[in-house]
Amino acid sequence: MKTIIDKYFHLICIGMGIIIISIIMINGYFNNKKILKAPKYTIALIISDWHHKNTNGIGVDYEYFVNKKRFLSTINLDLKKNDKYLLIFDSLQPKNNTLLETYKVDKIFNAPDNGWLLSELPIKVDTVKIKNTVLGN
Repeated sequence: MKTIIDKYFHLICIGMGIIIISIIMINGYFNNKKILKAPKYTIALIISDWHHKNTNGIGVDYEYFVNKKRFLSTINLDLKKNDKYLLIFDSLQPKNNTLLETYKVDKIFNAPDNGWLLSELPIKVDTVKIKNTVLGN
């Protein structure tokens, strides 16, 4: 038995890696689908310059607030520090979010503490474009 494991160890490792990556991707897809079931919107502020790698990953860090609670995330885009973008989040689990980089917010808007519903948004948006962005299409 030991010789079989030794002989195929590299294939076992590759197979386990593929399984783990698949589970992570499937979990992310379903978390994004949940965003669309109970969506709300708020403003996200880019709080860092683009970085190659830190504890959060590669890209820029952003923050947003829901019910006065601060949420932090990272997106792999090269956006300017202090710029603001529209963000969609799951109203039941606000940590599940997608930054909508096509909707840069230049005007000063004060988002409600619990976010906007789609019908309350102060800017016009394309719901199909948002759905495609959230689902990664």
